[in-house]
Amino acid sequence: MKKWLISADERTKLIAALPSDMVRIKQTLLNFDHNRKVFASTGQKLLNGQRTSPLCDMRYGTYPLSWNGCELIACYNAAKMLGREIDFPQVVFEFELNRMHYLFPNGYWGTAPKKLWYFFKKHDMPYTSCRDGALFARSAKTSAASCGIISFWNNKRSTAKFGKINFFSGGLHTVAYRWRAGRFYVYNLYGGDSTPRILGDIAEAYKEKRFIIGYIFEGDIKNF
Repeated sequence: MKKWLISADERTKLIAALPSDMVRIKQTLLNFDHNRKVFASTGQKLLNGQRTSPLCDMRYGTYPLSWNGCELIACYNAAKMLGREIDFPQVVFEFELNRMHYLFPNGYWGTAPKKLWYFFKKHDMPYTSCRDGALFARSAKTSAASCGIISFWNNKRSTAKFGKINFFSGGLHTVAYRWRAGRFYVYNLYGGDSTPRILGDIAEAYKEKRFIIGYIFEGDIKNF
């Protein structure tokens, strides 16, 4: 497993021989300062609606979170549900420091869902993962209250191709959920949401879409 960085000092030491990367570090630090100011009065609540304030005014790479922030929001929500002490601007900062952007470093495609486990390992979030949507939907109905994260392509089939690589032009989306008393509470399922969506089956969240990966976390969850 690669070293997960949590401070700019750690990154600076690693890139001492690569001055060209300092431009990226500068952008990361500017984003961190900006995001802390924007988020300062929000508190420690679970997050919804990446197209709503203050999330839409925060940055990841060179894009606002309204465009690319779903994985960051999902990871923060899951961490908070598990009782981890971390604030949201720090989550964004760590993902930038650790180059978790999907495909392009400017953040255009958001974050690679299959790499989120690096964050989970660093922050002591034990999990199981599954890449089959039907199997995941069954496994997510745990015997006790639990939480998890799911990622899916917004289109059922690929609608764009570059060489041998198929792209899903509708983009991908990642959300966190809480399972309790026979219901799934799904956070940030849609960008304008102000409260979690309540579903009887987590598969409803990715119906008519293409499932990528799901994570189910172990341990007690906190009430919000």
